[in-house]
Amino acid sequence: MATELLNKNQRRTQETQERLLEAAEEVFVRNGYEGAQLAEIASSAGRSTGALYGHFKSKEDLFLALFEYRTRQYVDRFLRIIAKCSNRKQRLVAFREFYVELVHDKAWSILTLEFKLFSLRHTDSKQRLRNALEMAIPTNDEGLFRLMFGNLTREQRTSADLSILALGPIVAGLILESNFEPEKLSESAIQHLLGRLFDALFRLPIYHAPADGAETVLSGSR
Repeated sequence: MATELLNKNQRRTQETQERLLEAAEEVFVRNGYEGAQLAEIASSAGRSTGALYGHFKSKEDLFLALFEYRTRQYVDRFLRIIAKCSNRKQRLVAFREFYVELVHDKAWSILTLEFKLFSLRHTDSKQRLRNALEMAIPTNDEGLFRLMFGNLTREQRTSADLSILALGPIVAGLILESNFEPEKLSESAIQHLLGRLFDALFRLPIYHAPADGAETVLSGSR
Protein backbone atom coordinates (compact mmCIF):
# COMPACT_ATOMS: atom_id res chain seq x y z
CA MET A 1 0.00 0.00 0.00
CA ALA A 2 2.82 2.37 0.90
CA THR A 3 4.58 1.58 -2.39
CA GLU A 4 1.39 2.17 -4.36
CA LEU A 5 0.84 5.50 -2.57
CA LEU A 6 4.45 6.52 -3.25
CA ASN A 7 4.06 5.75 -6.94
CA LYS A 8 0.91 7.86 -7.09
CA ASN A 9 2.75 10.71 -5.39
CA GLN A 10 5.62 10.36 -7.82
CA ARG A 11 3.25 10.46 -10.77
CA ARG A 12 1.49 13.50 -9.36
CA THR A 13 4.84 15.23 -8.82
CA GLN A 14 5.91 14.43 -12.37
CA GLU A 15 2.65 15.71 -13.83
CA THR A 16 2.96 18.97 -11.88
CA GLN A 17 6.56 19.45 -12.97
CA GLU A 18 5.64 18.85 -16.60
CA ARG A 19 2.76 21.34 -16.41
CA LEU A 20 5.11 23.93 -14.90
CA LEU A 21 7.75 23.26 -17.56
CA GLU A 22 5.21 23.55 -20.39
CA ALA A 23 3.93 26.84 -18.97
CA ALA A 24 7.51 28.02 -18.50
CA GLU A 25 8.29 27.31 -22.14
CA GLU A 26 5.38 29.43 -23.31
CA VAL A 27 6.37 32.36 -21.08
CA PHE A 28 10.12 32.15 -21.76
CA VAL A 29 9.54 32.04 -25.53
CA ARG A 30 7.20 35.03 -25.39
CA ASN A 31 9.05 37.19 -22.84
CA GLY A 32 12.60 35.88 -22.76
CA TYR A 33 14.42 34.90 -19.60
CA GLU A 34 14.76 38.39 -18.15
CA GLY A 35 11.13 39.31 -18.82
CA ALA A 36 9.60 36.06 -17.57
CA GLN A 37 7.78 36.19 -14.22
CA LEU A 38 7.39 33.11 -12.03
CA ALA A 39 3.94 34.22 -10.92
CA GLU A 40 2.76 34.22 -14.54
CA ILE A 41 4.28 30.78 -15.14
CA ALA A 42 2.63 29.34 -12.06
CA SER A 43 -0.72 30.88 -12.96
CA SER A 44 -0.52 29.53 -16.51
CA ALA A 45 0.14 26.06 -15.10
CA GLY A 46 -2.78 26.37 -12.69
CA ARG A 47 -0.48 26.35 -9.68
CA SER A 48 0.52 28.85 -6.99
CA THR A 49 3.93 30.50 -6.91
CA GLY A 50 4.58 28.63 -3.68
CA ALA A 51 3.87 25.33 -5.41
CA LEU A 52 6.32 26.28 -8.16
CA TYR A 53 9.03 26.92 -5.57
CA GLY A 54 8.26 23.48 -4.18
CA HIS A 55 9.64 22.02 -7.42
CA PHE A 56 12.18 24.59 -8.60
CA LYS A 57 14.47 26.68 -6.40
CA SER A 58 14.50 29.77 -8.61
CA LYS A 59 13.73 31.12 -12.07
CA GLU A 60 17.22 30.06 -13.13
CA ASP A 61 16.67 26.52 -11.86
CA LEU A 62 13.36 26.34 -13.73
CA PHE A 63 14.95 27.69 -16.91
CA LEU A 64 17.78 25.16 -16.82
CA ALA A 65 15.37 22.34 -15.96
CA LEU A 66 13.30 23.28 -19.01
CA PHE A 67 16.37 23.06 -21.23
CA GLU A 68 17.26 19.62 -19.85
CA TYR A 69 13.64 18.43 -20.13
CA ARG A 70 13.28 19.48 -23.77
CA THR A 71 16.70 18.09 -24.64
CA ARG A 72 15.77 14.70 -23.18
CA GLN A 73 12.56 14.71 -25.22
CA TYR A 74 14.51 15.20 -28.44
CA VAL A 75 17.15 12.62 -27.55
CA ASP A 76 14.54 10.00 -26.65
CA ARG A 77 12.60 10.67 -29.84
CA PHE A 78 15.75 10.46 -31.95
CA LEU A 79 16.81 7.17 -30.35
CA ARG A 80 13.35 5.66 -30.98
CA ILE A 81 13.60 6.60 -34.65
CA ILE A 82 17.13 5.22 -35.03
CA ALA A 83 16.16 1.97 -33.30
CA LYS A 84 13.75 1.23 -36.15
CA CYS A 85 16.54 1.38 -38.77
CA SER A 86 18.37 -1.77 -39.84
CA ASN A 87 21.50 -0.32 -41.47
CA ARG A 88 23.69 2.79 -41.54
CA LYS A 89 22.19 4.24 -44.68
CA GLN A 90 18.70 4.10 -43.17
CA ARG A 91 19.99 5.66 -39.95
CA LEU A 92 21.63 8.55 -41.81
CA VAL A 93 18.49 9.16 -43.87
CA ALA A 94 16.42 9.07 -40.67
CA PHE A 95 18.85 11.53 -39.09
CA ARG A 96 18.39 13.85 -42.07
CA GLU A 97 14.59 13.65 -41.87
CA PHE A 98 14.66 14.22 -38.10
CA TYR A 99 16.83 17.29 -38.63
CA VAL A 100 14.71 18.77 -41.40
CA GLU A 101 11.56 18.32 -39.29
CA LEU A 102 13.02 20.51 -36.52
CA VAL A 103 11.67 23.49 -38.43
CA HIS A 104 8.20 22.70 -37.07
CA ASP A 105 9.31 23.35 -33.48
CA LYS A 106 9.97 27.08 -33.60
CA ALA A 107 9.63 27.41 -29.84
CA TRP A 108 12.61 25.11 -29.30
CA SER A 109 14.79 27.09 -31.69
CA ILE A 110 13.92 30.35 -29.95
CA LEU A 111 14.56 28.76 -26.57
CA THR A 112 17.92 27.44 -27.76
CA LEU A 113 19.01 30.96 -28.67
CA GLU A 114 17.70 32.23 -25.33
CA PHE A 115 19.62 29.50 -23.50
CA LYS A 116 22.86 30.43 -25.28
CA LEU A 117 22.41 34.11 -24.44
CA PHE A 118 21.63 33.13 -20.86
CA SER A 119 24.86 31.12 -20.59
CA LEU A 120 26.88 34.09 -21.84
CA ARG A 121 25.41 36.30 -19.12
CA HIS A 122 25.41 33.66 -16.36
CA THR A 123 28.73 31.89 -16.74
CA ASP A 124 28.27 29.88 -13.54
CA SER A 125 25.40 28.02 -15.23
CA LYS A 126 27.20 27.41 -18.52
CA GLN A 127 28.43 23.93 -17.56
CA ARG A 128 24.92 22.69 -16.77
CA LEU A 129 23.75 23.88 -20.17
CA ARG A 130 26.78 22.36 -21.84
CA ASN A 131 26.12 19.00 -20.17
CA ALA A 132 22.56 19.00 -21.52
CA LEU A 133 23.78 19.94 -24.99
CA GLU A 134 26.41 17.20 -24.99
CA MET A 135 23.70 14.68 -24.12
CA ALA A 136 21.90 15.69 -27.32
CA ILE A 137 24.89 15.23 -29.66
CA PRO A 138 25.14 11.70 -31.13
CA THR A 139 28.95 11.85 -31.39
CA ASN A 140 29.23 11.90 -27.60
CA ASP A 141 27.88 8.34 -27.47
CA GLU A 142 30.55 6.23 -29.15
CA GLY A 143 28.23 3.28 -29.72
CA LEU A 144 25.59 5.44 -31.36
CA PHE A 145 28.19 7.23 -33.43
CA ARG A 146 29.47 3.97 -34.85
CA LEU A 147 25.92 2.85 -35.64
CA MET A 148 25.37 6.12 -37.50
CA PHE A 149 28.68 6.52 -39.31
CA GLY A 150 30.76 3.37 -38.95
CA ASN A 151 34.53 3.54 -38.50
CA LEU A 152 35.96 6.82 -39.75
CA THR A 153 39.49 8.10 -40.00
CA ARG A 154 40.55 10.83 -37.59
CA GLU A 155 40.03 13.46 -40.29
CA GLN A 156 36.59 12.13 -41.17
CA ARG A 157 35.61 11.96 -37.49
CA THR A 158 36.64 15.59 -36.96
CA SER A 159 34.60 16.61 -39.99
CA ALA A 160 31.55 14.67 -38.74
CA ASP A 161 31.83 16.18 -35.26
CA LEU A 162 31.99 19.71 -36.66
CA SER A 163 29.08 19.06 -39.01
CA ILE A 164 26.87 17.76 -36.21
CA LEU A 165 27.86 20.68 -33.99
CA ALA A 166 26.74 23.09 -36.73
CA LEU A 167 23.28 21.56 -37.22
CA GLY A 168 21.51 23.15 -34.25
CA PRO A 169 22.77 26.72 -34.75
CA ILE A 170 21.82 26.57 -38.43
CA VAL A 171 18.21 25.65 -37.63
CA ALA A 172 17.94 28.27 -34.88
CA GLY A 173 19.45 30.97 -37.08
CA LEU A 174 17.15 30.29 -40.01
CA ILE A 175 14.04 30.21 -37.84
CA LEU A 176 15.06 33.48 -36.17
CA GLU A 177 15.62 35.05 -39.58
CA SER A 178 12.23 33.77 -40.78
CA ASN A 179 10.59 36.15 -38.31
CA PHE A 180 12.09 39.01 -40.32
CA GLU A 181 11.66 37.46 -43.77
CA PRO A 182 8.51 35.30 -43.43
CA GLU A 183 7.64 35.45 -47.12
CA LYS A 184 11.10 34.34 -48.25
CA LEU A 185 11.77 31.90 -45.41
CA SER A 186 8.60 29.87 -45.09
CA GLU A 187 8.67 26.49 -43.34
CA SER A 188 8.92 24.69 -46.66
CA ALA A 189 11.75 26.96 -47.81
CA ILE A 190 13.67 26.36 -44.58
CA GLN A 191 13.14 22.61 -44.86
CA HIS A 192 14.53 22.71 -48.39
CA LEU A 193 17.56 24.67 -47.20
CA LEU A 194 18.14 22.36 -44.24
CA GLY A 195 18.08 19.32 -46.50
CA ARG A 196 20.62 20.88 -48.84
CA LEU A 197 22.83 21.98 -45.95
CA PHE A 198 22.67 18.53 -44.37
CA ASP A 199 23.71 16.92 -47.66
CA ALA A 200 26.56 19.40 -48.06
CA LEU A 201 27.81 18.91 -44.50
CA PHE A 202 27.80 15.12 -44.73
CA ARG A 203 29.58 14.69 -48.01
CA LEU A 204 32.51 13.15 -46.14
CA PRO A 205 33.03 9.47 -47.02
CA ILE A 206 30.71 7.42 -44.80
CA TYR A 207 31.14 3.73 -45.37
CA HIS A 208 28.81 0.79 -44.96
CA ALA A 209 29.10 -2.82 -46.06
CA PRO A 210 26.46 -4.17 -48.45
CA ALA A 211 25.46 -7.82 -48.67
CA ASP A 212 28.40 -8.80 -50.90
CA GLY A 213 30.91 -7.39 -48.39
CA ALA A 214 32.23 -4.70 -50.75
CA GLU A 215 32.70 -1.28 -49.21
CA THR A 216 30.59 1.51 -50.67
CA VAL A 217 30.36 5.22 -49.99
CA LEU A 218 27.32 7.13 -48.79
CA SER A 219 27.83 10.82 -49.53
CA GLY A 220 24.58 12.09 -48.09
CA SER A 221 20.97 11.35 -48.85
CA ARG A 222 18.82 12.79 -51.57
